[in-house]
Amino acid sequence: MNELYKQFLDPLLDEDKTACVNMVKGWLDSGEVDIPTLYAKVLTPAMNGMACEDAADICIWREHVRSSIVRTIVEMCYPYVIANAAKPKKQKVLIACPPGELHELGPRMVADLYTLLGFETRFAGANTPIGDILSAVKYEKPRFVVLSVTNHYNLIKARDMVEKLHGLKMDFEIIVGGHAFSNDPKMASKIGADHHADTFKQIKLLTGGGK
Repeated sequence: MNELYKQFLDPLLDEDKTACVNMVKGWLDSGEVDIPTLYAKVLTPAMNGMACEDAADICIWREHVRSSIVRTIVEMCYPYVIANAAKPKKQKVLIACPPGELHELGPRMVADLYTLLGFETRFAGANTPIGDILSAVKYEKPRFVVLSVTNHYNLIKARDMVEKLHGLKMDFEIIVGGHAFSNDPKMASKIGADHHADTFKQIKLLTGGGK
């Protein structure tokens, strides 16, 4: 467990939104942490490692409160993202979740990573209908389409979306990520995607740093 994560976890578990925001802002202002490290080493483990010893009905709403705190921090980070973004490369990235996938905080952070690399990023959010994604791709003409899947049960819908995206016969590549792919490195190819990437380093290597 890294030191920054340990520092952040206490106020998060106490649901102290002000303390969490001020702590992260202080790190960013001082340069103690950059956006990719904050997302990978602090916010993502905080989301994945949430535990609750209360009754189930209490745990559910407390998890939502903590998730909302992390979401506030991610949105607060955006000025730091654009201040440190690479020179614009005039290439677009469209990021979405397939129908039924309600977890959007992870791909929201991923959208910032693409922005840091100089891409013009379009984030469509959770539970995006396939038809709407196809329309967005035809309209935006992105260089990459990124699909995020957390729940394994949504892999079938993700496969259907990938198939229909390929059916457009347009010049883009499909990158997938999320927890549903973490335990099977071949799952991305199984559903027809071109690449799998979750980390900033992986994204940078796959996209050529936005060049």
